[in-house]
Amino acid sequence: MRVGLTCTTIEPTIAQGKIDGIGTYTKNLLTSLQEKGKAVVPFSFPNNLKKNTSQLTDGEFFKFSYSVSTVASLLNPLPFSFYPHLKNKIDILHATDHMLPKVKNIPLVATICDAIMFNNAHWHWDTIKLGNLKKWMRKKTLHWADHYITISHAMVPELVEFIGIDPKKISVVYLGIDPTWFNRCDEENKKNVLKKLKLPNQFILAAGTIQHKKNLPRLIHAYLQLPKDIQEHYPLVLVGKAGWGIEESMSAIKTLIEKKRGIWLDYVELADLKVLFQAASLYAHPSLHEGFGLTILEAFASQTPVLTSNVKALPEIAGGAAYLIDPYSIQDIAQGLETVLTSPSLQQALIQKGLVRTQEFSWAKCAEDTFKVYESLI
Repeated sequence: MRVGLTCTTIEPTIAQGKIDGIGTYTKNLLTSLQEKGKAVVPFSFPNNLKKNTSQLTDGEFFKFSYSVSTVASLLNPLPFSFYPHLKNKIDILHATDHMLPKVKNIPLVATICDAIMFNNAHWHWDTIKLGNLKKWMRKKTLHWADHYITISHAMVPELVEFIGIDPKKISVVYLGIDPTWFNRCDEENKKNVLKKLKLPNQFILAAGTIQHKKNLPRLIHAYLQLPKDIQEHYPLVLVGKAGWGIEESMSAIKTLIEKKRGIWLDYVELADLKVLFQAASLYAHPSLHEGFGLTILEAFASQTPVLTSNVKALPEIAGGAAYLIDPYSIQDIAQGLETVLTSPSLQQALIQKGLVRTQEFSWAKCAEDTFKVYESLI
């Protein structure tokens, strides 16, 4: 079987080494499929009409950009495709992000991580930018797929309700975790990284792009309600670049910094971030919405206790290995933080459960389960 895998999300970022969540998924899926000896051809949409040279081995570019291809396919009422030649190159095409090409004569699989654009449009920059037109176009193109992969069972009802996908056409395939997250850093390296970033030996960590769903205002307000001695011993360290629509989050961060109870690190190199995950006394992830929640697995692998939300995919992925709170309740978040931070026995129990839970996830298993989906369509 010859598999076409869309890799648009990782083409421009490979050289810089900065890849987002979808890029991480695509890169690891591509690598794992190739390691299993599968014939995979990476396909990417170009940014313009000029020919590009793919940075991926055996990678190819579609002839036209995603916007040109999409508009033309939406306007043409006939079974039309810019890419009839794909039939000669691949047996199945897998779109790993929202950029689906309209193809014919070969099955098309699409990975949809969540339906946040449709059920929480005010959180999504792209949706606000073009409003209902953007939502209509996105939903229309998503229905071009023959089968769908989503990353948690919690997301299946969202895809059914907000996008209108037949549940019989949806398969759940969990993401994996990079084995390097299990590697323990030595004390000297840990000391050097903390010194470089001007951090103490004990702290609470929250990581991820600053955006509405990360729920930082409630986390910060909850943290500032903790007893003074806990705040003094465990400052709140936030790691992540600024996203969109974050006025409330930035205001809360400003308050945290002014009270000298925490710090915001805009960007941290991956190697240093792994050290921070291991050095943290607690990883806090009270998100309002996640299709999966990869960072809680990374915290598990780092042997750090986790506090996370009891909504969406987070309880499913945590699998009983994290302390769950109501993300909409500042009081519940505060109580959860204090409970974990003041109970060494609970911390150790969560650490052990977390390590066990991580054994259920790997990129090799993700690739294996994904390939089973391909086989069911050929």
